[in-house]
Amino acid sequence: MGARCVCLFAPLGVLALLTLAQQPKAQPKPGAVAGGVFAGRSGKPMAKARLLLGEIQGDQEVTYAKIKLPAAAPTAICDDQGRFQFKGFAPGEYTIVYQPSGAAVVLPLEFDIKPFLAVTRSIAPELRGYELGKNEPYPQRAWGRNFTLLKGHTFYSEGANMKVWNATARRGLQGPYIEIRRSLVWISRLDNNSQINFEAWGY
Repeated sequence: MGARCVCLFAPLGVLALLTLAQQPKAQPKPGAVAGGVFAGRSGKPMAKARLLLGEIQGDQEVTYAKIKLPAAAPTAICDDQGRFQFKGFAPGEYTIVYQPSGAAVVLPLEFDIKPFLAVTRSIAPELRGYELGKNEPYPQRAWGRNFTLLKGHTFYSEGANMKVWNATARRGLQGPYIEIRRSLVWISRLDNNSQINFEAWGY
């Protein structure tokens, strides 16, 4: 008798699964990494502060309306010298919100920052186009219903009215804390290996 050939046939679906299993799995691309040193305006390192990257989101009324903290927002803890590093974020424009060492409050995922665009009656109505508070630091004061400006903040005089100019602002009793520079919430373009220059005005 001649040699017999035994042929095995597998369903197409099984062959497809076997082919996919043999292919190397695509590895997710690592996100960007950026860091710097976080210190107070006095130069003292903000040791053990917790920092988070937040996104500024606008609406139809104003350009800067809300800070949104994504559920998986990159977080960094400062070392004793104030050094920190964010890992795994997509390059883009961000603000930084933070909690000083010892604060343990649960942070909201989103909060309104439109009060910082508001103005109030000036303490020096005869002055216009002048930064108030540079020579003599102002004490801590409430700003709106939810925020407190820490000691040392400055205002910009517009005659009868004034607005927040440079300040550290705290939301609620324990934060989060945000930084305001020249009347806008601190924001920066962050790419891979960016060096972040971030300072706490009220410390």
